[in-house]
Amino acid sequence: MKSFKLIALTIAVSSTLVACGGGGGGSDAVTPTPVSTALPSSASLANLCAAPRANTADRQGSNDNEKAYLRSFVDETYLWYKDVPASLIAANYSTPQKYFDALKTPAKTASGKDVDQFHWSQSTESWNQASSGIAQDYGIQWATQASTPPRNWIVAEIAPGSPAALAGVKRGDKLTSVDGVDFAAGDPVALNNGLFPSSVSAHTFGFNGAAAVSLTPALITTVTVQNVKTIPTATGTVGYFTFDTHIAKSESELIAAINQLKAANVTDLVLDLRYNGGGLLYIASELAYMIAGPDSTKGKIFERLTYNDKLTAQNQTYPFYSTGTTQILPYLGLKKVTILTTHGTASASESIINSLRGVDVTVNLIGDTTRGKPYGFVPQDNCGTTYFSIQFKGVNDKQFGDYADGFDVTCKAADDFSHLRGDPSETMLATALAYRTSGSCPVSATARASGGNTELPYTLVRPATQEMRILKAMPR
Repeated sequence: MKSFKLIALTIAVSSTLVACGGGGGGSDAVTPTPVSTALPSSASLANLCAAPRANTADRQGSNDNEKAYLRSFVDETYLWYKDVPASLIAANYSTPQKYFDALKTPAKTASGKDVDQFHWSQSTESWNQASSGIAQDYGIQWATQASTPPRNWIVAEIAPGSPAALAGVKRGDKLTSVDGVDFAAGDPVALNNGLFPSSVSAHTFGFNGAAAVSLTPALITTVTVQNVKTIPTATGTVGYFTFDTHIAKSESELIAAINQLKAANVTDLVLDLRYNGGGLLYIASELAYMIAGPDSTKGKIFERLTYNDKLTAQNQTYPFYSTGTTQILPYLGLKKVTILTTHGTASASESIINSLRGVDVTVNLIGDTTRGKPYGFVPQDNCGTTYFSIQFKGVNDKQFGDYADGFDVTCKAADDFSHLRGDPSETMLATALAYRTSGSCPVSATARASGGNTELPYTLVRPATQEMRILKAMPR
């Protein structure tokens, strides 16, 4: 089940997914060699747990031991460890997780955002499930325009074969009630119970003011690549597909998509990353290679990873992978690509944009400014909680990686919930096709295609764990 709730229907992430990337595969975990410090090494404090798990390396310890481990772990591996306030007192925090939440930099970006918006923890059990691409829910990706009364949520996407899909719920449907409670102004506790249930039981949902439908959470295997198609134009065949998260199973799905488009002799590609918050970095590298091919990427760097000054030995260059886990990768060999983006496009997805620009592939962005996450980490388990602490920054082959406020778009365009993704009439895709032909942005592209306050954009309802760049080894 999803491990986050809404407080007064304002999203409050307790813990859920990972860091710039997401899930699956063997760990490439950083094992730092601590330098001289007043703190004990994290290795000496690891697995000393207040509640040891059976059949693990856990040993009897205390919350104080877990907090001490976290302080040392952050001091050794955190990219901005020097910025962590020295005045923090562990005893002032009721749990190790709450103490960890405070162990981060207070610095701001040029626009005033927190430099580190991606510091969190979650249960190791939930992380392992989420990173496998299996979730137990209704199969609805929500988008919000307002999470406080009067609330306004709509359906952004439906997972194939999910309870919602089988019940006929569609993209663009407006949520009007949950278990008979008015969504716009009703009690948030009652709404949470239905939206994010803690057990497998049926709940009723009203959409568009119509009769409510009953939905029961079910195990869903994520399909990360969908809507693979070709679009004929006067200047050649354009390929298109949606890609929504970077997990291990994405590799085979991406290979199939690229092979299909290659067989169709596409001369251009529109890659829909509007809902892709990132995931496994090696998957991003593979896709970037499959777009650009060897002529552009041979001898070039996909991403150069830089750690803090205690871990300079961990600094490394990340290649454009031309071989997957079991086969040589197909490629399109394009010198230009159009990518559909929103503020939900983050981390490993932004690595694709940055890396392609680093090898002189023209990348046009259509939609809205991306999230802004040139950072990543290796998830770290201790005592049944997995911690995500920014450990490295990535730059492309041209040494550029300063996009903490996101990548600006070539053309602004609304996420059009009145059309399915992949429909050439959908505003973002239509804008991409029009810009490709004329070289100018259509004036009407920013018009909102759904109800509600037209001045406010919709944003995805999802935990920070789904906006990540995760460094894990490619299974071989």
